[in-house]
Amino acid sequence: MRPVVKSKKVGRDNLPLKYPTYTEAKPDLISELGDYCSYCEKKVNRSSLHVEHIYPKGLQDNSGELLYKDIENQWDNFLLACSNCNSIKGLEDTALINPYLPHINNLVHFIELKEGGSIRIKRDVGGVDLIRTKAFIGLVGLDRVPGHPSYSKSDDRWEYRLEAKEKADRLWNKYISTPRQTDIENIAALAREVGFFSVWYYRFLDHPEVLQALIDGIMLPTEREVVFQGTDTNSFQPTNYTTLPRP
Repeated sequence: MRPVVKSKKVGRDNLPLKYPTYTEAKPDLISELGDYCSYCEKKVNRSSLHVEHIYPKGLQDNSGELLYKDIENQWDNFLLACSNCNSIKGLEDTALINPYLPHINNLVHFIELKEGGSIRIKRDVGGVDLIRTKAFIGLVGLDRVPGHPSYSKSDDRWEYRLEAKEKADRLWNKYISTPRQTDIENIAALAREVGFFSVWYYRFLDHPEVLQALIDGIMLPTEREVVFQGTDTNSFQPTNYTTLPRP
């Protein structure tokens, strides 16, 4: 859901870069996007992260031919996914569903958080934005929480999102207390540790100085420390860090 930036990679022939096997792209993806699921924002152990095919590698046409065989190992066709997002997405044809996607669109501009670890589309979203945001949510079952007809007990994404929200709430209370009991560096460190960028973004929406750290990073004496690797900074206003549609 976090808007991310992927570089354009080309091979020696100046064509889109292809790897010998798609699994070999994982270190490069983590280096660019961080060790978070590109879809639900969950922090994932690096060994458990999946190299996810935007256009599924196993999808066949009516004659049994693999529909996207030519781009199975191509950099442009990769994101990172947790096991839940990857398995739910499965063989859904992204080209037919035409969802908004985190490396192209700013889904935080259209989706907000509810109590209890669930999400919803903002009330003022309509038209094509509504259709394509719904398509994204349906693609990976981002709205599956207990009570949802397709919810499974093995799906822990909402639970981790709720835990992240509770931690963000605690730090928010400390941050607004008088005297202040925490600082931006502590907030950024915990946010990096637990993931779920949008949880932290919405909790500190009224504190642009915190949003700046989450989006742009923290300026240290000798360097800038990135909090969420690969976040698209152009998806936010440069002064108050409110969301912008993308592109």
